[in-house]
Amino acid sequence: MNRTSLFGQVLLLAVALGGNACSSDGATPEGGSGHQGVGGLTVSGGSSSGGAGSGGTGGHGPGSGGALGTSGAGTGGTVGTGGASGQPGAGMGGAAATAGGMGGLMGGSGGPTGGSATSGGASSDAGATGAGRGGLGSGGSASGGGGRGAAGGRAAGGAAGQMGGAAGTSSTGGTSGFNPCKASPCVVLPLGDSITHGYNSTDDAGYRSALFKLAVTANQKVTFIGSLSNGPSSVSGQTFPKNHEGHDGITVTGITAYVPPAKAFTTAPHVVLLHIGTNDMTSNANPTTTANQLDTLVTNLVQAAPDALIVVAKIVPLGYSNTNYDQYIAKIPDVVKAHASKNEHVVMVDMSTLPGSDIRGNGNVHPTDKGYADMADLWYGVIKGYLPN
Repeated sequence: MNRTSLFGQVLLLAVALGGNACSSDGATPEGGSGHQGVGGLTVSGGSSSGGAGSGGTGGHGPGSGGALGTSGAGTGGTVGTGGASGQPGAGMGGAAATAGGMGGLMGGSGGPTGGSATSGGASSDAGATGAGRGGLGSGGSASGGGGRGAAGGRAAGGAAGQMGGAAGTSSTGGTSGFNPCKASPCVVLPLGDSITHGYNSTDDAGYRSALFKLAVTANQKVTFIGSLSNGPSSVSGQTFPKNHEGHDGITVTGITAYVPPAKAFTTAPHVVLLHIGTNDMTSNANPTTTANQLDTLVTNLVQAAPDALIVVAKIVPLGYSNTNYDQYIAKIPDVVKAHASKNEHVVMVDMSTLPGSDIRGNGNVHPTDKGYADMADLWYGVIKGYLPN
């Protein structure tokens, strides 16, 4: 073999070895190279997840999920899964969240289910602890207040549309862009029993006056409707709308007689705040039967006001231990989910978590003034994103 032929074969061998090194577990890609970074362009992240550095020190590769692959890396572009600064990081999320979502649109704690500010990606529109402007999640959590409202997500979560996380709220319901308050002020129907009335509160308005005060403080416009009238003449320097539909001692079937089709609304509500079932449980009604009656009541409300937001309360604790109560409140989330699954604007707020000190003692079932104020905070957490200025 002559010298020229030998040199040519050595050259071919060197080229072949160099080509194989490109897809092996070899050296980390150079920072800022903009090449395949952490795993090539395949959804699985390349043949060996991108080399020893898993993405290089500053490459613009797409993270271990490849070119957005299947939502990219699970942890948002950290070393070992997406490179120290791999460009797409967590696939569709950015650099700071676990499956975050394009600048906060995923909402949800660790993805699509409601929660913390970090779960919306580095550019999330988050509030104090909530998801961004609603997110695509399907629920909120008791600690997820913030964002524009409180109950879920833009696609299928919570109060729908403008909500992000929730203060003790809703797990399901709603559609994109939903806004029940079609005019100013927003028309709210407080519906239920003596707790809705505000029985045993100092001003005889219970949560209603406290809720109105929260809206006034935020320069938001709200009014209440109903056939009954109780409460102070003014709150925070403004005329207080005293109307409500809170009937002392009434049960679920009893309050059903005050809504269509049994009785027409004189004014169509934009929002319904429903707290009912306490008297059923104190009279030892069957929890399953009561939950079925609640389902019928919600069905009637949705049919009568299909564009309204129906907020169903997981009712406040009793002032004593009651097994029927425990079983009833455990069924309320399923009632709400069944309606939300049909794209009805039905959400839940969990008031069963109020502390025992919020309920008057000696077997009483009515909140203290502090308890009514805490109820108002929870209601407001759900609806504040909708109330007009």
